[in-house]
Amino acid sequence: MLSFGHLEALIAIVELGSFRAAADRLGVTQPTVSMRIRELESSLGAQLFDRTSYRPQLTADGREILKYAQRMMVLMRDMRACAMNGAGVVGTIRLGAADSFALTCLPALLGQLENRFPKLTVALDIDYSFNLNSKLHKGHLDIAFLTSPTVGPDVMIEPLVPIPLVWVASPRLGLPERLLRPADLAGVPIITNPEPSNLYTTALAWFGRDGLEPVRLSTCNSLTHMIRLAAAGVGVSLLPTAILQAEVESGVLRILQTAPAIEPHQMAIALRCAPSAPDLSLVRAIACDVVARSDLSLRS
Repeated sequence: MLSFGHLEALIAIVELGSFRAAADRLGVTQPTVSMRIRELESSLGAQLFDRTSYRPQLTADGREILKYAQRMMVLMRDMRACAMNGAGVVGTIRLGAADSFALTCLPALLGQLENRFPKLTVALDIDYSFNLNSKLHKGHLDIAFLTSPTVGPDVMIEPLVPIPLVWVASPRLGLPERLLRPADLAGVPIITNPEPSNLYTTALAWFGRDGLEPVRLSTCNSLTHMIRLAAAGVGVSLLPTAILQAEVESGVLRILQTAPAIEPHQMAIALRCAPSAPDLSLVRAIACDVVARSDLSLRS
């Protein structure tokens, strides 16, 4: 008998390009995925994959069967959502979050998800937006909160809020209290995220607009530690205003007045919308409400 496990295996292999990746997504072993495909082929009396190819390639029959499988999975997802109205949301969602979102919104979001959906678990991935975007398109994440995502056939994007960025420094560095340009900061130690993060790109682009590069550039993969390093006077850092309230109000950091202007990053929700992807419409709605009440919006 056909089961949704058979259809999930077929769709996952096609989306991810390998039996191993499909097994990782489904939480089973690779032999289990292979067995499901053999059972599906036996039940339908058709060969779905070309076994002579290095990577799994659908046969003509396989391409036709895939269309039906995708339609059936969408119908099942819609039926569950209609019947349960979110009350029966179970399983695991793979959620990615950029550091700025994690520091301002993630605790509230996870708390609401736990209250609303006690049988739901979250596999959390905190990373640079650049990396999260890549993982989402490869099918390794179901939903991500990141800056500058890119659209794709299986990825839907919804803008949330602009993220203003400012150069900050400890008063102990003694930087002039006037408008500062790249030439004024090029010789000062700079602290930013590693390449190819969006923050790294923005920081270097700011200097590049005056044809300069910072002489001393150090990288750190945590915004929290970047704040601490800047507050300790180790260097100047480009950071989102949303995470700086305590340090600026206490006086351990000051916002530098700089030119040229720095374009804000755009925080967005990016969702997998492939037929096999989970229905995260309720999660998306909760996240939008959390963001609207957070420092991410209030400080934007």
